[in-house]
Amino acid sequence: MNLDVALRESIAKICAVPADQISSSATLEDLGVDSLAAAEIITDVEIRTGIELPMDVLRGLSKMRTVGEVAAHLQARDRASACLYRSYDWPGGSFQP
Repeated sequence: MNLDVALRESIAKICAVPADQISSSATLEDLGVDSLAAAEIITDVEIRTGIELPMDVLRGLSKMRTVGEVAAHLQARDRASACLYRSYDWPGGSFQP
């Protein structure tokens, strides 16, 4: 599942906001996302996508203002994690570019 879609669905579920109100420019504050909701949203995104996000993703949310900023941050972290996996966790421990 796409991280952006999972994020929007999670916000709708956790914050009880209609999905059509969750645009990239919607602010987290306007959607009712506080620190507890943010933790629940990140957990829900992980469950929906099957991707374990690093803990610093949650810490980084406090610096973000909009849904679009969070989506971009999640996608960047997911790409970085995928690169690390391909580089260091290859079977046999060998480096694979």
